Amino acid sequence: MVGVPGRSKACVTCLKRKKRCDLEKPSCGTCRKARVECGGYHRPRIFINNTIENQNQHLGRKDRGASRSDTDRGYSTSRSDIALIPTLAHSAYQTKYQELWWRLYLPNGQALSTEVTHMALGGWLDAVHGLHTAEPVLKQALMAMSLTAVGRQENDRFLLEEGRKCYGSSLQGMTVALKNPRRATSDALLTAVRLCSFYESIFGGESESGVQARSWQAHNAGDVALIMARSPYSFVSGYAHELFADGRSNLTMSHLRHRKRVFLADLEWKTIPWLYHEKTPRDHLVDVLVDLTGLFEDLDLMKSCQDMYEKEIARQNLIDRFLQLNQDLLTWQALYAPDFQPRDELPGSVPPQDLVGAHLMTTFWATAIISSGNLRGLWYPGEEFDLGPDLDLDLFCGNIVRTFPFFNHPSMGLFRAHIYTFPMTVAIHYICAAGPSRLVEERRLLADCLYDPACAGVRKFITSLKDAAPLEFLN
Repeated sequence: MVGVPGRSKACVTCLKRKKRCDLEKPSCGTCRKARVECGGYHRPRIFINNTIENQNQHLGRKDRGASRSDTDRGYSTSRSDIALIPTLAHSAYQTKYQELWWRLYLPNGQALSTEVTHMALGGWLDAVHGLHTAEPVLKQALMAMSLTAVGRQENDRFLLEEGRKCYGSSLQGMTVALKNPRRATSDALLTAVRLCSFYESIFGGESESGVQARSWQAHNAGDVALIMARSPYSFVSGYAHELFADGRSNLTMSHLRHRKRVFLADLEWKTIPWLYHEKTPRDHLVDVLVDLTGLFEDLDLMKSCQDMYEKEIARQNLIDRFLQLNQDLLTWQALYAPDFQPRDELPGSVPPQDLVGAHLMTTFWATAIISSGNLRGLWYPGEEFDLGPDLDLDLFCGNIVRTFPFFNHPSMGLFRAHIYTFPMTVAIHYICAAGPSRLVEERRLLADCLYDPACAGVRKFITSLKDAAPLEFLN
């Protein structure tokens, strides 16, 4: 800190590792060379849960050595009179760790603007802030997230264990809450399920056993059940609308993984929740994405069909539908696509407009790759197939890969997990299918990003899904 003698200016990671920091920003060269995540130059504050009980225990030991004359002079050797009462201390403890969590999670450690929350998966944050005090399950889930995130950042085993305990308590509480019809249909419980799903995606079990992916999938199934237990009209305003609009993409990814049609593709679920809201560019893009789930399911049915005549009819029908979906994507690009292209050099912090642009365009490029790749597979060998100049899949994959360093930006925070996983999984599949002789530079860039410490959580989750291409091909 400038003007404070003896205070090191080194980044947080170099201080902990006791290494010489070169003070480069946004991340120092020492950390990059060591392939560890640079903790930046912000000094995290440590908060102590100071209760009357532990204060008295500590001071009681000191009091045994105090002279009687001290008391006679009127000096108090106990400080219990300035300690917080237990309920207030517990509340302060929770508040401070939640503050630390938001700093670790949010890009630049700051509250997201209205533009970002509407366009890039941030609307659910309002629900967390507004509802966590009203629903014990949500409160426990938020505390679990806060303690685990800070514990992971600080490598604090005690905080990690406390976070896991809170998470277990939130799951137990959810079981009870689901038996109560009023709580089961509340926005607060839906928010809790979303938070638990996110917890699994970044802090879940070991990837080798697939526990993380299965737990994430179980929460998504619960999410679907809670939404379908309510009418589309219950999501037209307030927190309910924000939760619904925000959650569609995550539920769609889950159904794409299992190649099953999602109910969100029904017309009533595409229209009614927006009776009082105008759809954002992201809403329109997700409308196209949800249609892919039905195409995947019908594609598998076509492949398993034994009647060759019916199979050919189904193939032609699927070709028409994929062509229509590609046209819908190009229409979205013409009407709503932001002016975003990957940068060669990273900015000092995460500009909100770049965050929105990176999220929307990587989702667009990934969706186009999936749609066009499956369309190409429906053509017979030797048939003429041309996607046209507007759907250059190699270019789209390259753009996705060149955006990853931005997602790995030290200032991006854990928010990156929301917008990173889908395009990265698509890029891995596409580059693997292309073979070692094509997209050589893109392969190298993808490998660098995957082995960046900032990507460790996303890499672990993708591996846990087990349906991504083997990551070893990048070694």
